Order: sequence, then structure tokens, then C-alpha cells
Amino acid sequence: MTSRNVVKQAAGSGERIRGVHLTFSAPTAIEVLAQEVDFIYLDGEHGCFTHNDLEAACIAAERWGLTVIARVPDGSAATITGFLDRGVRGIVVPHIETVADAHAAVQAAYFAPLGDRSFSGSRPAFLSMKDRPAFMRECNADTSLCLMIETRSGLEVAHELAAVEGVDYLSFGPMDLAQSLGHPGEPAHPDCKRAVADATARINAVGKRVREDFMNYAWINEIMLTGVRQLLGAR
Repeated sequence: MTSRNVVKQAAGSGERIRGVHLTFSAPTAIEVLAQEVDFIYLDGEHGCFTHNDLEAACIAAERWGLTVIARVPDGSAATITGFLDRGVRGIVVPHIETVADAHAAVQAAYFAPLGDRSFSGSRPAFLSMKDRPAFMRECNADTSLCLMIETRSGLEVAHELAAVEGVDYLSFGPMDLAQSLGHPGEPAHPDCKRAVADATARINAVGKRVREDFMNYAWINEIMLTGVRQLLGAR
């Protein structure tokens, strides 16, 4: 097993990467898009994925050397473990509001000594390993962790969340954040933009990046609609 998580690498270096955000199972689409993207983002919170769907997506992506990251529906250890066991290499945890939330995510995402991720033998890589301690170290080095800030409370401690060891980068949930700030449905409201800019500056000040610093991605629905309109013409 060798480290190939381009998201973790880009979060550290600042190199720009691009990917596709999927809200439904589409292994064939992953293969079609593989020549044009670096990573696949599976939306396990608002999308529709079974564990079988997650594993099928990871198998398709691995075939073409793509990194799979996923937003989990919640930050529980059982949920994060289930996604990692299917082959996901990067975890995005939504609704982070406290430093304790951040530490819990780290504990679930990494093996010791950084965390206490539960060990599984379900994927082929686990079955072929010969040196378990080395394998667990490589897994840690190849796993990325993103914390999502979606409330006023999360914004207030953004710099503290970023400073937690094991957190690679942070992102914002613009719609939920706007609602928390008193501007539902208005993520572009000046108050929201100022709040995000302030939090981003504090995150950057402790040496971490936010998603927009290095990542470009498009939702699969937007890609399909844009393609139809360009190829067939707008109605």
C-alpha cells in the first residue's frame, strides 16, 4: 500500500486539484470522468448511498487512481469506520461545533497513536498485508480529515478546530451557516461572507487551509445540466 490520497497532499501543499461531487451511486460515471478529475466526493449526508454503493464507487475509483472522499452523515465512530472500511480515503465530518467534536473525529478516523480507529479486515488490502503496524501507519498517512463548519458556534472556534492534530483542512456549509447567522437561503449575504472570510483568515493563521484554497469541484447534477445545454441547446 502506498500513499495516494491527492486530497491530503493538496491540503498540505496548496496544489489545486479538481473533482466531482456525487449524490447518488454512479460507478460508470466515475470511470467516464476519471481522465478529467483527481478525486471523487461522495455525499453520504444528503446523497443516497448504501455501504455496497460506497464500496462499488471506491472500486471504480481505485481502478483509475482516483482518491475517494466522503461526507459522512454524522461524526460517530461507527459511521466513520463504516465509510473507511468500504475504501473511502478521506472523511468530511459535518456540523462540527466544538474542539471536542474535532477530537472525536480524529479518534475515529486514525489508528493509534493518533486515534483509536477500529481495525477491519474487510478490504483486499487488509488481507494481503504482512506487517500490520506498518500497514496501520500507512493508513494514517493516507487518510484525510476535513471538518465542516456550519453554525455560528463553529465559526467562533474555527482556529481552535484547525489546530487539532490530524485535521487536514476545513470547509463551510454555506446554506446551513447562513441559516445559523440569521440569513436563511442567503449564503452570499454580506454578513455571511464576512464571517467566512474572518474564519478563513484565522484557520490560515494556524497553518491550515480551507477547501476553497486548493479544491475545485462541481456537483454531478450541474455537470449533467451544463452538458445537456451545451450539446443540445437550452430550452
